[in-house]
Amino acid sequence: MNMTSDVVVVMVPFVAQGHLNQLLHLSRLISAYNIPIHFISTATHIRQARDRLHGWNSHNNVIQFHELPDPDFISPHPNPNGTARERATA
Repeated sequence: MNMTSDVVVVMVPFVAQGHLNQLLHLSRLISAYNIPIHFISTATHIRQARDRLHGWNSHNNVIQFHELPDPDFISPHPNPNGTARERATA
């Protein structure tokens, strides 16, 4: 079966460990059909994804990784004496 296509898949996992694993496995399955995969995430998650792919017999040549910069923002320290609402918005 000839699988030439103009299809490209972009994977953007939610920054949580479980989402990374599922999209990485899905990327491997899709890449078996020679569909290019663009996996976009933070540098930490890209490093973890590459480490996991290293041991698998995958189609690494069609999975391309793109790192998003971690945003710089000020996060205040939690107030252990605050109300539940204050802790939820902190």
